[in-house]
Amino acid sequence: MTSTLNPGKTMLTVCTCGKLHFTYGPITVRFEPDQFLAFAAGVAALSAQFRQSMGLRHPAEASTAEGHPCH
Repeated sequence: MTSTLNPGKTMLTVCTCGKLHFTYGPITVRFEPDQFLAFAAGVAALSAQFRQSMGLRHPAEASTAEGHPCH
């Protein structure tokens, strides 16, 4: 692995083979560059939706999506 961006709990490492290794705490997911960009865009969109829903509803209601009971 050649370079680490944003060291700490969240890391993105670029491997010599060209794959990206995204680490969040104990979890590491390996991506092709285009897959990582799609993943990051999806997470950004979900984050924006969540932030908007937090402004519209009580936080406890916003944390449970329809069809997904909270444990």
